[in-house]
Amino acid sequence: MSVCFATAGVVKSLAVASFMLAWTHSVEKIEWQEDWRVTPQGLEIVAARVKGSGAGMEPPPEARLVDGWFRWAPHVPILPEVALGNSGMAGEWRLCSDGKCQTLSDILGMPVGTNVTTMRACDAGDRDDPRLYKSDRAPLPDVTGKHVSADNVLALLMRARASNGKGDFEVARADADDAIRLDPQNPDTFATRGDALAGLKQYGKAIDDYDAAIRIDPNNARLFSLRAAAFALARESRLAVRDYTEAIRLNPKDVQAFTARAAIFKKVRRYDLAIDDQSEAIRLDPSVAELYDERGETYARNNAYDKAIADYNEAIRLKPLAKFYLNRGTAWQLKDNLDAALADYNKAIALDDKLALAYNNRGMVMRARGNRPRALADFTTAARLDPELEVAVSHRRDLAREIERVGAQMPRKPAAKSACAAGAKDCAR
Repeated sequence: MSVCFATAGVVKSLAVASFMLAWTHSVEKIEWQEDWRVTPQGLEIVAARVKGSGAGMEPPPEARLVDGWFRWAPHVPILPEVALGNSGMAGEWRLCSDGKCQTLSDILGMPVGTNVTTMRACDAGDRDDPRLYKSDRAPLPDVTGKHVSADNVLALLMRARASNGKGDFEVARADADDAIRLDPQNPDTFATRGDALAGLKQYGKAIDDYDAAIRIDPNNARLFSLRAAAFALARESRLAVRDYTEAIRLNPKDVQAFTARAAIFKKVRRYDLAIDDQSEAIRLDPSVAELYDERGETYARNNAYDKAIADYNEAIRLKPLAKFYLNRGTAWQLKDNLDAALADYNKAIALDDKLALAYNNRGMVMRARGNRPRALADFTTAARLDPELEVAVSHRRDLAREIERVGAQMPRKPAAKSACAAGAKDCAR
């Protein structure tokens, strides 16, 4: 068996029995992966995982957090065709098999752009035959007749979720509208449209859709988490906490709900409650470095710098990322241990030389040590890398004025000697 891809009249095939679809959001850095199997009946998805989350990319309640990935086995029937959406707002789908990955553009031998790509199982006689593909833009079953199957709604939902994931929220909303019309008792149809509306920043309408989904399925923890996220975006912290609390009651092993509720507690400066939730998340999955980093930041905000450093140490042990060194350096700096802070900032920059805040913070250490030129160079680099990092812009401006003021107060005699040595005519002045 093979898998065939089609878009804009171009059809290509790959001889594979199984493969992984992978996608990375180029802005939010969310990683999405799906394992597929090619069967005579069609394509079967056997496993899925996501690292990070965003509108339309939330893991289902049965997902388990393992090594930083939410993992689950989707309960989806074998599909005759699958539509893969693309958007300039995010990365392109990649197909991986036998340790090698190719983008859809690589497979098709042309830039896919924003075209929808159709994927289906095919055999040797089907390969590269464009007549098999009636439409690249609407590769879905007929949903206009009186009798609508569950597969029709599922196909719409899958395409809507793919569009949400790519940032094509208007397209996702249109598909979700059709899915709701066909199956108004399916909570996933309302939840998917809610995700699209949240992506469009229409939080009130998104909450209305999540309300409808919850009325249909009031014991679904994921739906409460989705509505909680919309409340948080709408700056309704109390209602967001209420919904996350209900999600946790329904699914007390939901690490994401604990971390999301902790983020709200931290925002309203209830650091004690945030630490409680972050500690429970760590207890549920102690292998995730990001959980220690998040709790470390909360400890630091609560002036518990030693505990913060201990958490950053564990995060670095699990995953030595630049941002973890940056955060630990900040804690050392707040403890007035400038040597340790400088070492961590240097390490962060060595790992990621585009990390503007690391340059800014190192500049602060250099300024505290009296090394104004090095400090100014770091502030300048930070402001260049991130012009919206106001603290770096402010530090650079203030230090430049300070250097100019100090220079103006210096004696003029050495400068005159230098001018005479250069042959200036006014040496007598």
